[in-house]
Amino acid sequence: MFSFFKKTFGGLSKTRKKLANAVSGLTGKSYLDADDIELLEESLLQADLGWQIVETIIEELQDSGKKDLSWDQRFMQTMTSQLEGKADKHPLKKVIVLIGINGTGKTTSSAKLAGYFSSSGEIVTLVAADTYRAAAVEQIREWATRLKINVVANEGTADPAAVAYDGVNSGLAKKIDRIIVDTAGRLHTSPNLMQELEKINRVIKKITDDISVLITIDANTGQNGITQVKEFGKYIPIDGVILTKMDGTARGGIAVPIMTELNLPIYFMGVGEQVDDLIPFDRESYLKGLIGIEEEASV
Repeated sequence: MFSFFKKTFGGLSKTRKKLANAVSGLTGKSYLDADDIELLEESLLQADLGWQIVETIIEELQDSGKKDLSWDQRFMQTMTSQLEGKADKHPLKKVIVLIGINGTGKTTSSAKLAGYFSSSGEIVTLVAADTYRAAAVEQIREWATRLKINVVANEGTADPAAVAYDGVNSGLAKKIDRIIVDTAGRLHTSPNLMQELEKINRVIKKITDDISVLITIDANTGQNGITQVKEFGKYIPIDGVILTKMDGTARGGIAVPIMTELNLPIYFMGVGEQVDDLIPFDRESYLKGLIGIEEEASV
């Protein structure tokens, strides 16, 4: 748990720096003046927390009944309160289908996710259902070799639904613990490709309902990630989010509107290039990393 916290804390360094200047400037003050409020609003919005939650944070920080708390504590208390009862996680199911637009790190996340479950003692199969990008299949094979994980691919067909069906069917027959399906990146503005995604989900459901669908969102896209989730959700039910490239952005606050506006849980976040840099998303660790509250070394 402590190592995950350290990775979360480190992965949020750019976002935290964005907020630090505004919050540190409040030290020694008992109330917020107009300049403080303007700086806070600007910093929070640039970190992509979203206007609705920013208004609430500012309002709560001004609450005179919280003067006995530090500004960091007020911030943490407000954020925790806003997320209470939102985006509760359910255990991920046997079959996990990864979807998302091009360039979000979906194939890499599929492999790292396989590595995560494999390191937990599960037997995992990767299904390379991205039939549009030859490099994606090769990339999956390389990861599978490195992680010593079985992979199902079929370069003989251009039908991703057929590959997904065969891979899941094979995994179920072999009683594999976890089957992870990598799909091709696609834009939500292309109806044909989105209908193809719908077909992949439909054919898998013919053999099992034990499916979780996760969408990969590049944290650098900020509020555009909200739009992506909404548009993909018109074609396929989404169970949760993987936030990638959190270590390379100052917009890591996007996790908050995903949880509050969409009420979708975030299951994992990517904080680096290594296989163990896809880490489980922990809400408390995330908030502490956002604000800059260090974890006790004994944890």
